[in-house]
Amino acid sequence: MSENNVEEIGFFKRVFGRWLGLFLVIAAALVFYLLINNLDTILNSVFYVTGIIKPVIYGCVIAYILNPLMKMYQRWITIAYIKKGRQIPENKKGIINGITIILALLTGILIIVVLFIMVIPQIISSMLILVDNLPEQVDAYYNNIVEKIKNTPFLADTMQEAVLQMTKFFDEKMNSELIPWLRTELLPNLNTYAKQFASGVAVFFNVLYNLFIGLIVAIYLLNSKRVFAAQSKKIVYGIFKKRHADMIIYYVRISNNMFSGFISGKIVDSAIIGLICFAAMSILKLPYTMLVSVIVGVTNIIPVFGPYIGAIPSALLILLVSPKQALYFLVLIIILQQLDGNIIGPAILGESTGLSAFWVLFSILLFGGFWGIAGMLVGCPLFAVIYKIIKDYISMRLRSKNLSDATVEYMDLKCIEISENNTEYIRYTDEELNSKKKKEKNKSKKNILTLKKFKKKENKEE
Repeated sequence: MSENNVEEIGFFKRVFGRWLGLFLVIAAALVFYLLINNLDTILNSVFYVTGIIKPVIYGCVIAYILNPLMKMYQRWITIAYIKKGRQIPENKKGIINGITIILALLTGILIIVVLFIMVIPQIISSMLILVDNLPEQVDAYYNNIVEKIKNTPFLADTMQEAVLQMTKFFDEKMNSELIPWLRTELLPNLNTYAKQFASGVAVFFNVLYNLFIGLIVAIYLLNSKRVFAAQSKKIVYGIFKKRHADMIIYYVRISNNMFSGFISGKIVDSAIIGLICFAAMSILKLPYTMLVSVIVGVTNIIPVFGPYIGAIPSALLILLVSPKQALYFLVLIIILQQLDGNIIGPAILGESTGLSAFWVLFSILLFGGFWGIAGMLVGCPLFAVIYKIIKDYISMRLRSKNLSDATVEYMDLKCIEISENNTEYIRYTDEELNSKKKKEKNKSKKNILTLKKFKKKENKEE
């Protein structure tokens, strides 16, 4: 190839490369604009597709929950073969896989059935007792309050005035808002509300249908999980470079361990708390024992806020029967949470997430704000994965600069001095730290004095 041709190719590459970069920027901006402009359409399409594949989503969730049970049965069978001094034959691995799937499925169904048999009748009886006793309890509270008001003249006059004001307020609201709403909104739209109720019933049966199909999907997923895992790894290694693929698979494995460990551990932990609550309430002879224990156990799955979410309505239920028993229940809940937070939780969950108490609270608030109750449940392990990735990235960047990744080295750090043979982390001395505190105190005092002077000037001017 002649020198002129080489120069021409180099020239065209430079020009074409420059225009190609500009073209890609413009194309990316147009795509971004179209995405923002048609966001509603895109989201509707996503929700439509999600609605179609709901049975598959349910199946994935069911398979993920049943997978630990399947692994447990596989481990037991493997141990039984090892005790006999044999390995599992290749021709029997498929049969054993099928047996463990059936056992896991039967165990899951058995747990649900036993819970329903034990819990549902007790909950129904508690609800019936609540419905029967509620009018009498409300009437007793009402008579007690009326008696106290009668015996206190000042309180009686105040309450009478308050009742008159409330009656006038509700009368105005009924005439101005409620009656017009009944005439213009409720009565003309009764057919619409009836249709909405019917659609709600249809949605309920649709959920049952999706769960049934999801159960079948879960069986297929559990049976072929090794194949699906191998195919996923093949896709990752096919698309990304080996180094990046190794990193993706590593973090997927960590995510799986965190999610499965946290969720299964939290379910076991909450079941234990529910049983202890039931036993303690039975000993103390508190009302609505089964109903309250189920509420406490189920809500305990949500970290940090779960105990309070369950304790408040339960305490109000018991308060209708007896304020003293409600107080006993609150003391019991405080003891249970201390037991769970310091003994049972750490023993079952261990350091499954590796997050401090602040980051646990932050993750629950963040993802709870995005996805509600579901976000509160999965927020902690999800944020733990994000935290782990950021932590590993920062550690890698620090090591590439020959700096320490230990947080202790950066406590009270003033500066870092790097020489050819050594890296020295210079910290503030105690005298410097004390002088900084004194300066901050002096600044705050000055600010307070200036505020006082400013207020004095305002008062004089007034």
